[in-house]
Amino acid sequence: MFAELEARTNRLTMERLANALARIPGVEGDIPVIFDADYKAGMVGIGMGAAAPQMVIASSRVPVDLIETRITVNGAGWRVVDCQADGDEAGLSVAMLEKA
Repeated sequence: MFAELEARTNRLTMERLANALARIPGVEGDIPVIFDADYKAGMVGIGMGAAAPQMVIASSRVPVDLIETRITVNGAGWRVVDCQADGDEAGLSVAMLEKA
């Protein structure tokens, strides 16, 4: 029963909170994702900043070989540098991105 509830919650999360569309080679269609690429001033040192771009995606839409893949999010090019799933295929995955 918990697995069904988790799957439903994750599906509704993506339906309600997705703020971008991703295109991944080998995956059909546009994929709704939660995209975060905020610039943060002063994170690295005095006068320096950093960005930690990432996207949250339904694990069922993540191909096995996603790391090092070049993708687009809202038309901008990115390279996936890491991807961590929170569980099974019904869960969500967080992909860390780098500007392509």
